[in-house]
Amino acid sequence: MDFKEALAKARESRPEPVLVPVAVGNDLFNVEVRRLDGMDWAGVMAECPPVTEKGARLGYEAERAALVACRQYSRLLTAEGDVVTGIDWDDLFKLISGTEIGAIAATWWALNMADPNRRVVELKKALAGGGKTSSS
Repeated sequence: MDFKEALAKARESRPEPVLVPVAVGNDLFNVEVRRLDGMDWAGVMAECPPVTEKGARLGYEAERAALVACRQYSRLLTAEGDVVTGIDWDDLFKLISGTEIGAIAATWWALNMADPNRRVVELKKALAGGGKTSSS
């Protein structure tokens, strides 16, 4: 497969957004988290330089990055799947629990850091083992 074909296939096979449930009072909503284009994710991380030990290990402040990413790239959905408009993400993040913020941050990390890194490792192993390196 040539490079242009590989790019086209990669665009077609982007992971689906993941919905992270959050409680707002007695109502359930879902924050939609998605895989971003590489430079978009790099921009999010650049806005959230590490200031804690955990941030230093990751290279960015995950919870802060979750808020920044949500402001720019997320949607809030009702439990029924309807898009909520006019979201003030700062107010939402002040209201929800630290556990919920952590789940949103972990999902951003998984889709934009862990999964792509895991894929590179898998491809390297396949290449080293002489196996096929392109996905079917």
